[in-house]
Amino acid sequence: MPLVTALPEAVFAVDVEGRVTFWNPAAERLLEAKANTVLGQAFHDLDVSARIPGLRATMDRVGSQRQAVEIHDAELSGREGGVQTVSAIIAPLADDEGRPAGVAVALRDETESAGMRAQHAVLSDELRATSEMMESTHETLIVTIEELRTANEELALRVAELEAAQEADRHKNEFLAMLAHELRNPLAAIASAMRVFRHDASPVPDLQRAHEIVERQIKHQARLLDDLLDVSRITRGKVELRRSRLDLAVLVNEVVEGLRDRFDSRQVRLLVDVPSAPLPVHADPTRLTQIIGNLLSNAAKFTPAGGSVHVSLSMAGGEAILRVRDTGVGIPPDMLPRIFDLFTQVKASLARSEGGLGIGLTLVRTLVQLHGGSVSAYSAGVGEGSEFVVQLPLASVVDVSAVPAPALRALARTMLVVEDNDDAREMLRTSLELEGHRVDTAADGVSGLELALKNQPEIALIDIGLPGLDGYEVARRIRRELGQRMTLIALTGYGQLDDRRRTTQAGFDTHLVKPVDPDELARILAAVPPRAA
Repeated sequence: MPLVTALPEAVFAVDVEGRVTFWNPAAERLLEAKANTVLGQAFHDLDVSARIPGLRATMDRVGSQRQAVEIHDAELSGREGGVQTVSAIIAPLADDEGRPAGVAVALRDETESAGMRAQHAVLSDELRATSEMMESTHETLIVTIEELRTANEELALRVAELEAAQEADRHKNEFLAMLAHELRNPLAAIASAMRVFRHDASPVPDLQRAHEIVERQIKHQARLLDDLLDVSRITRGKVELRRSRLDLAVLVNEVVEGLRDRFDSRQVRLLVDVPSAPLPVHADPTRLTQIIGNLLSNAAKFTPAGGSVHVSLSMAGGEAILRVRDTGVGIPPDMLPRIFDLFTQVKASLARSEGGLGIGLTLVRTLVQLHGGSVSAYSAGVGEGSEFVVQLPLASVVDVSAVPAPALRALARTMLVVEDNDDAREMLRTSLELEGHRVDTAADGVSGLELALKNQPEIALIDIGLPGLDGYEVARRIRRELGQRMTLIALTGYGQLDDRRRTTQAGFDTHLVKPVDPDELARILAAVPPRAA
């Protein structure tokens, strides 16, 4: 049986009496028994027969039933320990005449295969668990994606709402700027007309009082417009300070004197306690004037005739302390915590006599805080008056050059006024001529440019919103043709920082907001050096 001998499977055979008749080399290796020790021996007496549980009984059954049997994943115990996994085929043998001749057994070592099957089973279990986890993850991802899609849609909706709100806010700011511009034009004409009336110096008291009332109301309307635009800038965080060192005591006295007529007209006594020694601060003089003016205007507005307002300035703990105390209508306790909120007003009929937008104190608080200071309000209640206290950090030294100088009378100059509003143009021309200036006028940008290039006046006051060529383009062309020979002053109803940048870039020397303050214009004209002959 040379072929069986060479098989890799362990093969052995027993006869009908159970004695071993064949034992190939693979059987010697697998079953750890030499052929010469087992041949002729009764297989059931050999220890090897017991090392595969159930092998003896199966061989007996096959011998009697004459039907082959397969055994899978049987355990084969080693002589020195250890267990191998084997499979077996047990088949009946017959002689040449077909009579039973015994049983043949073929054993295959399945240890490595069994390990692979076990590993495969483990891997299958792991793969199944991974698949289940991936399926769960996939479902979670689907839910997450859906949630993200919903969140993205909500975010897109909110972004659209925000953009719409920003667009609406932009339109609102543009409207406010345009409204201020349109309201400033008639105010400019009225202000210039009042300058003409002032030259009349009529001795009639009623006429003089009427002049004073008109001028006071012009300033009041201009202040309301400034407050309205300042609130728009504050809500957008666009307020910028132009700081310089100045004497707060001097500035307070100047603001008080500028408003004294208002207190006198209301029969409200104004008491001032300002030290003679300098109180230096590093601040924006225009904004400080606005702070002090708003507090004093409110005190005058809310104090009945016969009452008094006390303004005091002192120094303590490295701070300048400004107090404005009145004997007016007072502040109700429920209003006191909200008195600095936007559009908040004390509900008193007295307040409506002069109007107001409820934004003055909001501006005061914001501007004071921008200067690094604080403002507080106190009142014992209705009818008990009120007090506002502003605290500002002191500077180390005073730059006396920062204190506003008194207005100077300008030399007679050759001038050009370019303004499309007929009333404003003619009144400004008349008021300037009464000051001794020689004035030409133009109603649009094209004719204004022609007059400027032809006559080459020393000073040109140019409106920005002109028909034909706007004021920016007129200024650019004048600069291109004449260089710096002419002083250019922008007249406009727009006074925000961006508007001032645009006029500077166009070539203007100065930016004036309508209605023009006569004293400010006089200072500017006086500061223009005479043209060399």
